[in-house]
Amino acid sequence: MAFVFDEQKFRTESEAFYRTYPADVSALEEKLNERYRKEDGVSALVQKRWTYEVISQECEVKVFRYCPFYSEIITGRERNSVAGAFPPIPGLGCWTSKTHYPVKEFDDWRAPYVEKDLIFAEMMVDYSHHYADVEAVMHRGFQSIRDELADKLEEHVRTADKVKNSEEREFLEAALAACDAAILLGERFAEKAEELLGNEKDLSVREQLERIRDTAKRIPRYPAETFYEALCSVWFTRELCTSMEGSGFAVMGHYDRILYPFYEKDIREGVLTKEEAQNLIDCLILITDARWSHTAETSGTNASLVIGGCDASGNVVFNEVTRLILNAFLKYETSSPKLEVRISAAHPEEYKKMVAQVAALGRNALSILNDDVLIEAHHRMGKKLQDCRLYLAGGCQEPVLSNECNSRAFLYLNLPQLVSGMLFPEELDFWSRERIVLKRPDEADTFEGFYEAVIYNLSQFLFACAGHYNRFEQIWAEINPMPLFSATMQTCIDKKMDVTRGGARYNSTSFSLIGIGTFIDSLYAIRKVVYEERKLTMEQMKELLRTDFAGQETWRLYLQNKVPKYGQDDEELASFAGRVFRDLAVHSSGMPNARGGYFEASLFAFFFYDVLKEHTWATADGRHAGQRISRGCNPVESTKEIDAATLMQSLRSIDFKDYPGCAVSYLEMPISKNAAGTDVFVRILEAFVHCGGNALDFNVVDKETLLQAKKDPDNHRNLIVRVCGYSAPFVSLSEELQDEVIERTMRNG
Repeated sequence: MAFVFDEQKFRTESEAFYRTYPADVSALEEKLNERYRKEDGVSALVQKRWTYEVISQECEVKVFRYCPFYSEIITGRERNSVAGAFPPIPGLGCWTSKTHYPVKEFDDWRAPYVEKDLIFAEMMVDYSHHYADVEAVMHRGFQSIRDELADKLEEHVRTADKVKNSEEREFLEAALAACDAAILLGERFAEKAEELLGNEKDLSVREQLERIRDTAKRIPRYPAETFYEALCSVWFTRELCTSMEGSGFAVMGHYDRILYPFYEKDIREGVLTKEEAQNLIDCLILITDARWSHTAETSGTNASLVIGGCDASGNVVFNEVTRLILNAFLKYETSSPKLEVRISAAHPEEYKKMVAQVAALGRNALSILNDDVLIEAHHRMGKKLQDCRLYLAGGCQEPVLSNECNSRAFLYLNLPQLVSGMLFPEELDFWSRERIVLKRPDEADTFEGFYEAVIYNLSQFLFACAGHYNRFEQIWAEINPMPLFSATMQTCIDKKMDVTRGGARYNSTSFSLIGIGTFIDSLYAIRKVVYEERKLTMEQMKELLRTDFAGQETWRLYLQNKVPKYGQDDEELASFAGRVFRDLAVHSSGMPNARGGYFEASLFAFFFYDVLKEHTWATADGRHAGQRISRGCNPVESTKEIDAATLMQSLRSIDFKDYPGCAVSYLEMPISKNAAGTDVFVRILEAFVHCGGNALDFNVVDKETLLQAKKDPDNHRNLIVRVCGYSAPFVSLSEELQDEVIERTMRNG
């Protein structure tokens, strides 16, 4: 009997189970604690091996009656958890890092900068946006990986210096334990399905339980042979890492590329119908949404699915699996997982139209990634072109190659506030703690001297931050190595080295620079008003900023409305903006990190343009102290004469190939479910690619509906909005976030 997806029964069963979370695993955690106390001094690699053994042998597993996929291991995770956070969150997967927290060095360093809203930094490294190579497991199976690791360990024991290479041995032993855990858990899911069959009367449910029983005996131990097995393999691998590694694996995978060969084979051999394939895809896509419970305190599920793009040879990916995935998003209008759409000028019109239909619904946290820019952006960083063509993205939009361990979304630097620190170092001393000799921009005789001083100081601060985070990355390896994640990467096996040490082929880090629109407008206002027009002296400009324009509203309005702004049709300012983007990329890239890789430029902002506002001083573009700074690489929200066309046009003066870490443009659009509205979205996609954008996020909203939802939340509980890197029910947001979303629509309405 073919699988037929029953959404209502699936959601009812999921809700009944997940509302019981988090499960009490304190007894198992204490068992680990007791062993740790007895064997004082063991490394974190040894601790992870213990964790894998306890989880695989003693944690309960859950098989659902109305879902053909198996992956739920009851490790104490919260229902709304991405399993990657610092400080560590509940669950046995985080036990190793819990035994080492707090890390005083990190907390002491960040505290004064966080207090002044210069940075947002809760994590020492990125704990949430990784990709386990599910494709490798799908094609090899954990048994083959285990056999290779066992051979490496045997060779190591026979030939290595036992003192000097103890970490290599501990890594191989932990990675072997991870593979054993994956294989054992597959067998336990098979046993659980068999157990449920004993009391199951529903014939259709029995059919699926038998299928799970028979499949779990093979997957993930052996390579997938069918479309269903491939789906089980990729989902199981990602969820296994999420449950056991104490880190988040936001990227589900490049599903249409890696799954299509299995789909095509099964269809050709008559063992699968298109209808059943659609049912399987529908169910898999809804798992993350069913698990999550949206509240004002939570954000997105941190699960992302990649479609489109190209293969390693550069051939465009758009196939029947792509259509099945897009059909599921159109049918269920789900807010998660996030859909990461890779697109290029070579993609066909049908693909663009289907993507446009999903975008026009306004339900999903849809991100558009420009292959024509991002592939070359990564290639410029010295990565092989074939690897760059297989890039993924996840969490919000953070790009990552399939054989890369990156650290992207962990430090957000407030550019406008850093400039304030240059102008007012007595009040905002961001320099002496880093032993930076400040080059005073306000003492420059020319704007060129002013600008060079700003960029110099910025580069010095970024260099200092890189030094600190290189130490924090070393701590990462000491408190939460990830041998299971590492076992999915061939280079980690070859090097006998964990990903946290640099075992991946590519190892990148990015600082996220935020408020670039405010930064550009403020520098340009100083250029025009102080240095060129000489309407104000530098001291007069500083006094306006120091007092937040107190008693000087006329000057504030002049700066806000009479000086050209980034994004408007002004050739001189467009050229200046291009220069700023280029200089920021140069000075935030190329620094070596602790894992043998390099820092890469990023303008990924999430919603920290709103978080880092309270203590941000007034800026020379006429912005009051405490007001929001600009989003992503967008113009300032208050800038007039900005619409979809001008926003796309503003991208042309910037080389976004300098930003492999992502540079996100945000565009508000009205909800539209008719053909004419869809065509508008198609044209925007084409313009975005043509103008050389990097990443694009739609926020599709209706102002009047949002205002009504705020007044009458009970009748608008299904209204989904794009917050920034995630989508959520509008009524679940805090009042401040609701107002921020409404303000965007009023600007663009």
